[in-house]
Amino acid sequence: MSPPLSTYGSSDCKSDGVVLTPDWFLDEIRDEFGGFFDPCPHPRAEWDALEIDWHRDKHNYVNPPYQRGYIGKFVAKAAEEAKKGCSISLLIPAYIDTAYFHDHIYMKPNVEIRFLKGRVKFVDSKTGETFRHALPCPLMHVVFNYPKNNPKRGYRV
Repeated sequence: MSPPLSTYGSSDCKSDGVVLTPDWFLDEIRDEFGGFFDPCPHPRAEWDALEIDWHRDKHNYVNPPYQRGYIGKFVAKAAEEAKKGCSISLLIPAYIDTAYFHDHIYMKPNVEIRFLKGRVKFVDSKTGETFRHALPCPLMHVVFNYPKNNPKRGYRV
């Protein structure tokens, strides 16, 4: 089961509030993949992203809750949905020493790892303002099943 509403979609390792993906990163996703489905939207959807089927006809962009225990569940879900043919982008902390990284991401076929340069500043969902301080951990953009016919292949944030 997904976390309660007060933490759903949080991308701040210290916050218990909901924070949003910065527009510049979403613009890069739209530019590279076109429209996308977000199984973890804000405000929170009526569904549980870990229980539903993700889209096969549209790219899926997931910035999951970063609270302990949830990242691994979303990485496993992405790997499961990728086996069904979904194309997926995950924006997650670059914790390369975790079981989920080695079980589902590292050296796996049809998985690209893109490490983001610098630290990312997320957006406060209440005010719409970018936080003054960046996230204290590095991030990676993990792509499962890159669309084969995408002419924009090779983009890097």
